Amino acid sequence: MECPSCGVEMVDLAGDDQTLRKCGECGGLWLDIADLNRMLLHRNLPGLETLGGKMNADAMSGQCPECLVDLVRVEGGEKTEPLGYDTCEACGGVFLEEEFKDAQDFAAAEKIIIEFFKRFSPRTKKKVAGG
Repeated sequence: MECPSCGVEMVDLAGDDQTLRKCGECGGLWLDIADLNRMLLHRNLPGLETLGGKMNADAMSGQCPECLVDLVRVEGGEKTEPLGYDTCEACGGVFLEEEFKDAQDFAAAEKIIIEFFKRFSPRTKKKVAGG
């Protein structure tokens, strides 16, 4: 499978019944939506479809390496620390870029993915008592 960002062949990082694909050039990760949701739910986080975020119709994201359709950019996170990922509307695959360069195995990649989506998810603001 070729990286949607730079076209380099991606390598597999195998885990327990899951496989991530990592680009050796840009460090991007490709994962299946079912595997991502399994990771998130296993850590008591909501599934991807409930994490929020907004589609950026102007972003040029590349093509899905599975379906060869255009990827859609989803942006979220805090205003001071915006985050984004690319997704395929056909197969649901997710592409995460750049900050995953240091992930050399499945466990390291999984840890970084979980932290990414914790930061991506909108935070609930605490209500001020009395007002």
